Amino acid sequence: MNAAVFPTRVIPIRASSLSDLFDCPARWEAKNLLNKRNPAGARTRLGTAIHEAVTQWDYQNLIGEYVSVEECTEILHHQIWQPNEEVDWSDLDQNSAEVIGQSLMQKYITHIAPTQKFIGVEVRCESLILADLGIELTGTIDRIYENEDAELGISDIKTGKAAVGSDGLVKVSGHTPQMGIYTVLASHALQEPITAPARIYGLTTAKTDKGQHVGIGEIPSPAEVLLGTEEEPGLLQYASQVLKNGMFYGNSKSMLCSEKFCPAFSTCKFRK
Repeated sequence: MNAAVFPTRVIPIRASSLSDLFDCPARWEAKNLLNKRNPAGARTRLGTAIHEAVTQWDYQNLIGEYVSVEECTEILHHQIWQPNEEVDWSDLDQNSAEVIGQSLMQKYITHIAPTQKFIGVEVRCESLILADLGIELTGTIDRIYENEDAELGISDIKTGKAAVGSDGLVKVSGHTPQMGIYTVLASHALQEPITAPARIYGLTTAKTDKGQHVGIGEIPSPAEVLLGTEEEPGLLQYASQVLKNGMFYGNSKSMLCSEKFCPAFSTCKFRK
C-alpha cells in the first residue's frame, strides 16, 4: 500500500512583513497568524496618510487625469482625522501630524514625483505560491518605474524619523526583503524581467521644515538576496524553515520589543 501523501501547508507572507519575521518570529506570528493587533502609532498613521495622498497624485498623473494639490490635501486630512483603525496619538497629535504631512506631501510632489517615470501605481498582484518552500508571496506594489535605459524597477515610499539623513542619504537597510518580494511579484505579474535597482523614496517626518529631508535611495538586485544562488540560500529559504518548523522564537533585543509595538508583549516568554 502506498503511503498517503499530505499536502504541504502553504503560509502567506506579505511583502511588508518579511523583515518583521526575521527581526522577531514571535511578534510576526502574533500579528500575522494569530491576528493580534496593537493600536497604530501616530507616525505610522501619518505615513499612511502621506502615502494615500501622494498615491492619488501619481495615479491620476499616470492615467492622464487632472489632479490638484488641494485634492491630495483633502485625502491627507481625511486619513488623519477619520482613520479606519485605532490610533495612539500620544506621541504626535493630529494637528501636528497634518502639518507635517502637508509639508512632506508637497516635497514629494515637487522633488520626487517629477523625476520618476511610473508605469504602475499601487499594483495589486496575484499571489505567488512557492510550493517547495511552503510560502505564498502576497503584496501590493507601491510603484513600478522605468529608468532612462528602459529597464523596469519597483519602488516604495518610506516615512519615519530617520528615513533620510541630514546628508540626504536615504536609509535603505532593512528594506531588502520587502523589495525583493515586490520584485518577484512584479516580474511574475508583468511576465518581464525587473532589472533596475529597487528605489526607496524616503520622507523624514520631522516636526520642522529644516529636518524634513526627502530623497531617493537604491537597492541593487533585491530579488537575488531573497531567492539566493546555487552557492548560498536566500532569505526565503530561511523563512521557510522558520515557518515549516513553527520556530517562532522571540527576540528581546529587538528595537520593537515593547508593549507599544508587539501585541504578544505581555505574554511573551522570551522576555524573561
